[in-house]
Amino acid sequence: MAITPEQRAMRYNGYFRRSAGVEDAELTHVGPGTPGGEYFRRFWTPVCMTAQVSETPLLLKVLGEELVAFRDLSGRYGLLHKHCSHRRASLEYGIVAERGIRCCYHGWLFDVDGTILEVPGEPESSPIPGKLCQGAYPVREFNGLLFAYMGPPEHQPEFPLLDTMVQPGNDMVPYAIDYPCNWLQVAENPMDPFHSVFLHTRVTRAHFNPAWGAMPIVRWHPMRGDTGIYLTNTRRWNEYLWVRTAEVFLPAIAQPPDIYQNPDREKFFPRVGITKWTVPTDDASCKIIAWRHFNETLDLDAKGDRDNVGLNKVDFVGQTGVERSYEEGQRMPGDYEAQISQGPITIHADEQLGTTDGGVARYRRMLRNAIRAVAGGDAPPEPVRNADGHIATMAGDVIVRVPPSNADDLALQRELGDRIGAIVESTLELSASERAGVIEERVRAMLEER
Repeated sequence: MAITPEQRAMRYNGYFRRSAGVEDAELTHVGPGTPGGEYFRRFWTPVCMTAQVSETPLLLKVLGEELVAFRDLSGRYGLLHKHCSHRRASLEYGIVAERGIRCCYHGWLFDVDGTILEVPGEPESSPIPGKLCQGAYPVREFNGLLFAYMGPPEHQPEFPLLDTMVQPGNDMVPYAIDYPCNWLQVAENPMDPFHSVFLHTRVTRAHFNPAWGAMPIVRWHPMRGDTGIYLTNTRRWNEYLWVRTAEVFLPAIAQPPDIYQNPDREKFFPRVGITKWTVPTDDASCKIIAWRHFNETLDLDAKGDRDNVGLNKVDFVGQTGVERSYEEGQRMPGDYEAQISQGPITIHADEQLGTTDGGVARYRRMLRNAIRAVAGGDAPPEPVRNADGHIATMAGDVIVRVPPSNADDLALQRELGDRIGAIVESTLELSASERAGVIEERVRAMLEER
């Protein structure tokens, strides 16, 4: 029974408010052979923290596939299909060898690339090793995270080395958080900066600095080549204008700037507090696998806690299901409660989007177009690279002293936010070592010209 506009607007209309009940499968389903799943498989994706991979195999599920990660005794990482090609015993019970992993059931030995090295009990001339490989994926370790490429071998892309992953003097601490809900309702959160005003500040009495409660002027922009979306988020706080850029690279890499930012002095492009991937486990669960960044340009009030970052923990409240009781989550909900409470797979047809949801709508539309393009035979577009050869990113903060205008201060915020955002975007291709200095020079020159 479809609800009418009159019934939708009437009071006490609970009887008529039935769920549409139809999942947006094109965006939310990620298993092998699904449009979304095949799209995800065209990118390198983190699957776990390397600290989770010990001398015993680690059972994983990624994009609906059951896998086993291990590190053999020579130090090489492997990621194989869970079930042994012989009689389907699980390699989570395999024995790690000097080279590869041995199935516990009949001793077949598999190398990290799936090559069968030994088939004990079979004749010495057995043809099995020459005609069969165990399912395996290429992996790469980087700074405490293990990445895998799970797509067509002939389309394997270059490893995504973001400029924020190679900053000098930057301490990147790995963490991973489990979410019992669909990946998209977690991944789209960074394109909704208005939730920081309410969830993180006004409603919950400030998870972060009170300045986060100032209502921002937000613009969303497509990245060059439609490789993602970034926003500019401009706030007035006392004598300062705070222009914040945040970003999401398709399909699900997000970078918010300093999560403990305090706009109490001028700052010119301190970079990100987090680099995170939202990784689908299956259609109804996912993980955030990420780094927290610590360096001398971030968190000048020393609110972060490096020791509270790791497996199902990170150093700001409301991000996991294990740090607090259910009642504590009710009293001061965070991102975790807001996202998982939408249900295992939220029904988009039941939503009522508003103007503050512009980034979410744009992200979904860009994602849908990208999924369809790959399904139609196109390759995902290449992101912009800087002079150092790394993927150039937008996220950072610019805070300048601009006293409130006697005229329309909102117009001033809008103008300067747009112009500073354009300056940040214009420096994408510069070397990382010179970018902050150029941004400061151009912003100061722009302010002097006004």
